[in-house]
Amino acid sequence: MKTVLFNALLWLISHCAAGQTSTQAMTHKAKMTKKIALACQLTAPEQIKRMNELHQTLFKKINRLTEYKHSYEIVFQQPDDKLLAELIEFIEFERVCCPWLKFQLTIRPNKGPVSLKMGDSVETKEMTGLVMGLTNRP
Repeated sequence: MKTVLFNALLWLISHCAAGQTSTQAMTHKAKMTKKIALACQLTAPEQIKRMNELHQTLFKKINRLTEYKHSYEIVFQQPDDKLLAELIEFIEFERVCCPWLKFQLTIRPNKGPVSLKMGDSVETKEMTGLVMGLTNRP
């Protein structure tokens, strides 16, 4: 997770340097990043390593990302055998790191799509997008 936070900070700095983000927006994102870092309880190196592995593995499997006013929804159209276990592990880690975040996991019948909705307010959506790099996805 610390790698993810570092990447979020690098992204923030690069956008400011390119003149794409105002000073006020930079200050706001810096405050959000600090708030996230203070809340995160993942401290063991093996936990952080595993969390980063899950981020990389799961986010490569996303078929669709939908942005709502208060949340993001990621959809996996053709879930593989490991997906549900990885999602549960991901949620468990995120509940330690981001205790303010609400999750809604939807598992459709007959091996249909699986979706994970994260967030329940404008602020939690913004924090989720920043931490997980969802705002940078195509």
